[in-house]
Amino acid sequence: MCILPIVVLYNVDFHETNVYHTLLSHMAGERILIYENSPEPQNKCYESEQIIYYHDSHNGGVSAAYNYGATVARQLEDVNAVLLLDEDTQFESDYLSVLQTACQANPHINLFVPQVLYAEDKPFSPIHRGIHWHRGTMLNEGIYNMKDYLPVNSGACIRLSAFEKVGGYNKDIRLDFADFDFFSRMSALYDTFYRVGSIARQSFSNEETRADILFRRYQFYIEGARIARRNPLIRKMVNIEVMRHTLALTVRTRRFMFINYLIQNY
Repeated sequence: MCILPIVVLYNVDFHETNVYHTLLSHMAGERILIYENSPEPQNKCYESEQIIYYHDSHNGGVSAAYNYGATVARQLEDVNAVLLLDEDTQFESDYLSVLQTACQANPHINLFVPQVLYAEDKPFSPIHRGIHWHRGTMLNEGIYNMKDYLPVNSGACIRLSAFEKVGGYNKDIRLDFADFDFFSRMSALYDTFYRVGSIARQSFSNEETRADILFRRYQFYIEGARIARRNPLIRKMVNIEVMRHTLALTVRTRRFMFINYLIQNY
């Protein structure tokens, strides 16, 4: 099993990222694709025989990055799976070997994901597809139904043939809800995924309290939600997540700009 890791960067040095320190730095000699969405290239200097570098000054987001990575993987011919990564995730150093073992032991499975935690070991992914206040859930290693759970992007390993059959990521959803959309479409074609025996931890910038910064980020969030809700497989999930997030921001900032923007633009 030959896996191509795809890491998405934005205004950060590759060697300063969580994903580099915890995972990619342990992959000496392995091929890695860096997809940089920064306005100006910062990481081209790392390009080598092992590191494939692409700079997207238009910031196509994670969807453009993962689609580009799948195209490169197909051109490499010996690659048969892609590993989706972002800069903020911390992995166990042996995650790639754990993936290899799981993929070889389960040739009928097309999607492999870790248990993802955040904020003092709270479950973040996989996510319940039903209506739950706490969306993340803890799962033991094993096979699960994609009608019940969806994973997030980072850490997901997808067989290339399945990625292509699903049709890749929706290029119009640059960031938020890109994973909901892709994996819901994947669930229409494939019933199951494998939760591998590994833990990842996701970092977030939840300490931000400035309403103006949060509002700019929220506008980008609503852009993704408007497009994602066109997918009937996740329309209800998207609407619930938007309401949950909007109320949380309103409580945090004590400002009604988020609710007003939601009413006018969603």
